[in-house]
Amino acid sequence: MASGSEYSKRMEGDAAVFDVTPAKAPKFIAAIGAGVVGILVGLGAMNDIPGMAFLIMALGAYAIWYGLRRDIRPKGYKEKSTFRVSPTSVEAAGRTFNKDDIHRLLIRNGISDQEVSANVQMTVSGAAAAGMAYRAKVGTIANALTLETGGKSTILAGGMDQTTAFGLLMDVSKVLGFSYREYS
Repeated sequence: MASGSEYSKRMEGDAAVFDVTPAKAPKFIAAIGAGVVGILVGLGAMNDIPGMAFLIMALGAYAIWYGLRRDIRPKGYKEKSTFRVSPTSVEAAGRTFNKDDIHRLLIRNGISDQEVSANVQMTVSGAAAAGMAYRAKVGTIANALTLETGGKSTILAGGMDQTTAFGLLMDVSKVLGFSYREYS
């Protein structure tokens, strides 16, 4: 199971500095299971066809490694992030965004590429395919707080579950003096 995302806020003068830690991606259990089966089949075939058995075990080991390491979230949704918010601007990704130039703040899901509103509940798909189920599970921790200005979107922080993402949205909005209604 994925460990949760979190953020902290510290004040520096009239500005708030947010440090955001993304959730860890869940393990791809279907790949790990297939890898274990591959290794067992390879061990069973070792006496009869050793070359093929070695290949099957190597593929099984790769499947286990892949299942343990896979994280399908886009860049910006896997890394820790820090950004600064004052009543007049947001400093993130090496840029400063003036409050008056910000069109909106919103939560976007990196897997579905859809905006997430307070009225939407994310659910884990009941799809039979293991890959689809894994994608749905990762989607629950693939939310990012984004800032839109000049027709472009900038990720402030990603890799969050809904609770963390909405909390961050509320805290950033308060510092900027924005009403949440501007974003729903």
